[in-house]
Amino acid sequence: MRIGLAMDRRGGPSELMLRGIAAYARPARPWVFSWDNPSAEGILRLLELEPDGLLVKHVDERGFELIERAGVPTVNLGFPVANSKMRHVGHDESAIGELGAAYFVSRGYRNFGYYPNTGNPRDLRAHSFRAYLKRYGHTCHVGDAQPAHPAWPRAQASLKRDNEAICRWLTGLPKPVAVLCAADNFALTVAECCSQLELRVPDEVAILGVDNDVPVCLLSAPPLSSIQIAGERVGYAAAELLDNLMTPDGREAPKLVAVPPIRVVSRRSTDAVVASDPLVARALAYLREHATAPDCLNEFLATIRCSRRTLERKFRESIGQAPAQAWLRFRLEEATRLLADTDLSVEHVADQSGFGEIRQLQVAFRKFLHQTPTEFRRHAVPSLRQARAG
Repeated sequence: MRIGLAMDRRGGPSELMLRGIAAYARPARPWVFSWDNPSAEGILRLLELEPDGLLVKHVDERGFELIERAGVPTVNLGFPVANSKMRHVGHDESAIGELGAAYFVSRGYRNFGYYPNTGNPRDLRAHSFRAYLKRYGHTCHVGDAQPAHPAWPRAQASLKRDNEAICRWLTGLPKPVAVLCAADNFALTVAECCSQLELRVPDEVAILGVDNDVPVCLLSAPPLSSIQIAGERVGYAAAELLDNLMTPDGREAPKLVAVPPIRVVSRRSTDAVVASDPLVARALAYLREHATAPDCLNEFLATIRCSRRTLERKFRESIGQAPAQAWLRFRLEEATRLLADTDLSVEHVADQSGFGEIRQLQVAFRKFLHQTPTEFRRHAVPSLRQARAG
């Protein structure tokens, strides 16, 4: 079977998607891939090859018209197309926003920003970010720059024009503030503006991006924390869906598949914990630093002249959570890191992340991540599942 790929190869997210496509296709399926750019001209060249299916990302309106007219089974990995019957596999934008909000709330922040409104479906990240914060009584300041998609050349010009507006927006935010950015390239822009304004990152402005595009994150000073999207899982799921569409009963395939993010990868741009109450700030710092200690919370209580009940009250008043909830979040961050980045058994992950027994780890994963540790690992590294299956 010949599969047409109309995708831009540049950038970490696209590379991850291609890796996922390859993990699904090789070595089990005799697919021959033909590659072209996602313009209408590229689509025309691919259609001339009479492909059995297409995998496309960031195709323009004319390109989508050509695909639908040709009737070739197609899966779109870019933004959903309005009024189209085309299947779509993409990121769960709402889950991305919630993950960023939960990360910041667990670190004691009360002031929040989101940059920028993009005018595309990624704005669902802002909506869910704000909705999560509202549940804890917080509001969010949104930078309304509306730049173009970062893959388009005019985006850079737009960002340059907006530089002064970003600086004014950052200057007016209450400090310390936690800012979620729609993507890593926007987070890099915010970090550069903070440098111009001599705003200290992360002490005054904590910055969190999306994509975990490592080269972009490391270009920033300090390096950027970022939400790791499941790009490889998106590619794998798209190839799996296309395979289904190319079978006689493929019409039963789902129209939309939304893939949740993996985790927050912490770097120096969010390496701070803050709270309005000094004792809570001190407790959060201790809980994060000693999260994997089996009796971390009691050990902290032993170092202060404060009862557990008083500490609980101060936590509720300051960040809207109990100390045990904050500690659990820090342990979950370590557990997801170990599952995604190492080959440790789930039993060893439970031990090294401070949960001790595997059952406690499983309960926490089901409650907060709605999956088991093993399911999380397969989600984070789908090519690992394919390799083991082979």
